[in-house]
Parts: sequence; C-alpha cells; structure tokens
Amino acid sequence: MSRIKFSHHSFQKYLFLLGGIAFGLSLLKNIFLDQNPGTLFYLVEFLSFVFFLAAFYVSDKNNQQLRTLNEVQKDQFEEDRRQMSRKIDNLQEIVSAFEEKENEAARFATYQEKILQKLSRIGDEAGDRHRLLYTLGELFHGMAVILYKKEEPKGIFNVEATYGLSEEVTVDGFIAGDGLHGQAVADGVPTMVEEIPESYFEVETALGKSESYFLYLLPVMQEEKCIGLVELLTFRKSEVKELWPQVMKKLVEQEVL
Repeated sequence: MSRIKFSHHSFQKYLFLLGGIAFGLSLLKNIFLDQNPGTLFYLVEFLSFVFFLAAFYVSDKNNQQLRTLNEVQKDQFEEDRRQMSRKIDNLQEIVSAFEEKENEAARFATYQEKILQKLSRIGDEAGDRHRLLYTLGELFHGMAVILYKKEEPKGIFNVEATYGLSEEVTVDGFIAGDGLHGQAVADGVPTMVEEIPESYFEVETALGKSESYFLYLLPVMQEEKCIGLVELLTFRKSEVKELWPQVMKKLVEQEVL
C-alpha cells in the first residue's frame, strides 16, 4: 500500500484544515436542533475548537522537533560512522605495516641464517683468504673485496688479500682515524659510502670497467678492538651492513678472520 507523504508545512496546513472542517461540522449539527442553543453554547464550541487546534499545533511542533532531532542524530551517526571507518582503515594500515615488518624481519632472519650457513662451510680453511673474499663477494654482490689486517706494533692496517682487482692496482695501508678507512676502524661500525671520488680506483669485471659503485667498510672486531677491515665494493646496495655484525662474529669465532 502506497503512503501519502507531506512536507512539514503541508502537514500542518492539512492538519488545521481538517480541524476547521471538524469544527464546522460540529456547528452544522446545531441546525438540526429544535431550539437555539444560545451564545454560551457557541462560545464553548469555539473554545473547544481553539483548544482542539492548539493540541494539533503543539503535536505538530513536537513532531517537527523530533524530526529535526532525528536528522541531527542521523547526521551525527553518519559522521561517527565515517570517523570510525577512517580509524579502522588507519588501524588496518598499522596492522599491515606491522605484519610487513614482521615478515621482513622473518625474511631477513632466514637470509641471515643462509649467509651464516654458507660461511660456516669455509670452516677450517682459515688460510684460504682468497676463497673467503670470493665467498663474501658472491654473497653480497661484490665486484671487489679487500681484506686489511692490523699489524703491531705500529698499528698499520695493511692489505692481506684482495679479490676482483687487477694486478696493476696497488692499495696502500692506513692507520686508525686516517681517511674513510681509518674512521671506520676507529668507530668500529659498518659504514656505507655512496659518494665515491671518481679517482678512487676502477673495478674490473668481465663486462669492462666502471666507476659507479657502493663502498662498504666493515670493521673486524675482537674483544671490542678492531683487528681488521673488509672493504667491499658493489654495483648495487646490499644488506651486508645490517648482516655484518653476525657474519663478522661467525668468522672471528671460526678464526677465518
């Protein structure tokens, strides 16, 4: 069944119209009376009509206020719902980011374990420095690797082994605090250098030569003292900086470094 809907003003107009018709019919019935009811009767009828319409008016105003309040509450509910939806979306983003970090941490741990397992195969071959540097270059996409060892009593870090450099390249030693290498061993913290001077030296590969690479300076620590430095050059960024503390610890424990 269809419903007839009126606006607030139309509803009030029809309400008063129906009330007027009801009052007119109430007066019309007096025509059929045998005698004139008198002025007092009509006064009472008029007052009843006034109070009747007043009841309609109050009822309509109350309904309008209720409708207005309902609209306000509906709008507030919609706004609360939108805010809650935004909060839920934000929480979902936070949860997704947290899950991504957990997954990344799990992948990193798995990758680190694989690296350590592969390095553990070097094992007792402590004298095979070339194999060690080759393995480090293979694991971390290195194009060249240089191993420096500290020589006492002068405390000079001299080259002990290299991988990926041509025979014509000569690499000088350094002392703690001297240049990038010296600062790395003085700090005892793995360092990545991106802005390399063009005149540093060229890395030779099967594809030719390049002067664009990343330089990783990886101190070798033993009992909180730096005993060596691994210099690793790559053509792309590597995770060796984050992995180095565990890798270095493993190699020192195995007396490979």
